[in-house]
Amino acid sequence: MKKYLYGNQKLVLFFTLLLCGYLTGITQSTSQISISVGGIEYDDPGFSSLKESLQKNKKISSIKQSFDQGTGKITLSSTSTAQDLWNEIPKATKDLFKVTTIDDNHIVLASKSSNDQASGGKATTTSTTKEDDCKNCYWDICKYDVLKSFGGAIYKGINRDDGTYYYNCDNGIVIQKLMIVNGNGVIIRTQTDTLLISGPVGAKWGAINYDAKNEFLSLMSGVDFSSAGSGGYKLIAKNVSTTANGKSYKDVIVVNYRGFSKDAFFGTSLYSSNFYYAKGVGLIRTDTLNFDSDPVAAINKQNDLKTVYSGGSVVKNGIDESIIGIWKFRNTTTNKDGFYKFNGDGTFDYYEGSVSEATKYKGPNHWKIEEGGYNKQGIAIIDMTWSTGNGFVLRYELEKENDPVTKKPALLLQGVMLISADNKLPW
Repeated sequence: MKKYLYGNQKLVLFFTLLLCGYLTGITQSTSQISISVGGIEYDDPGFSSLKESLQKNKKISSIKQSFDQGTGKITLSSTSTAQDLWNEIPKATKDLFKVTTIDDNHIVLASKSSNDQASGGKATTTSTTKEDDCKNCYWDICKYDVLKSFGGAIYKGINRDDGTYYYNCDNGIVIQKLMIVNGNGVIIRTQTDTLLISGPVGAKWGAINYDAKNEFLSLMSGVDFSSAGSGGYKLIAKNVSTTANGKSYKDVIVVNYRGFSKDAFFGTSLYSSNFYYAKGVGLIRTDTLNFDSDPVAAINKQNDLKTVYSGGSVVKNGIDESIIGIWKFRNTTTNKDGFYKFNGDGTFDYYEGSVSEATKYKGPNHWKIEEGGYNKQGIAIIDMTWSTGNGFVLRYELEKENDPVTKKPALLLQGVMLISADNKLPW
């Protein structure tokens, strides 16, 4: 009887081991992966180092190598994805290449050494579009670890302790994608966020609004458990010059975040901050503001007036206080001096020959700076309504600069220079 039971136990153990082996084969299925490196010689040392690194990986089998017309290719079988294998290659070897394409089964590389030789020792890239981010984007994604395609768009992946974040900076809009995984490491969804828009002044994004109530807890505890909040980002200035950490930057955009939150425990909190982003660098400074303060006026306190004006004028209710006063120019039509007097109440007067009641044109005339009214170069737009024009509004480009001859502050009104006739300091 014991022998019969012992025999059955061995039979059960045999089938158990057989089943485990079968299940292991299912869960650890292998896939074919190809890795190619373009623009190299047959005996390229970097390509050899790459192959040696792959041969040491126990997850890889059936490695084959080929070479054709300047392109080396490695095919292999692995239980890991191509991206996982690339992450496991030693940094010293990875630094010899630039990733141009990567997905679960393919890796396309460019040799940095061959690029150096082709450019006389200066590193180049096979994908200038991707490297333009380092020159044109206002987010720091120059240094990245991997490339990945989402819906046909290429994203740069940056590895962090809590995962890999993917960024795309097409058309001045920075999009971030994050893979959300469960406890077993399985991707359950992709989170997509708009981080930055460097387009026209006045652009808004990232709006949040919520109003949550818990009537049950409020009734049981006698405490109001409701919570609410709102907020969002707005591009308020472009082409700003500023300094941060002792370094000067010229091409900077400024984004304001403004919002509030309130609940039973923390009360009401108000937020307002200006974020400064330099082209090709990313975030360089953050200024925390009073909630009720003018975020555009806050820029003026920190930066050059002329530059701020050309990309986000310091305007409140359409009035820029810095141009209030008298401005002189030569009227080439009448061959006389003309004078504009911009008043703080939004009216302006025009004189010809001299500033006196006898030479003043009939009014009242009105002026204002358009809110968000900037052209593609970030130049302010001023609306001027003449009393003799039946309310017709003339829109002129308006810039600030100093007169190169007198060194006095000047306004360029549609290309005509108006020099300050007051005792104003240079911009």
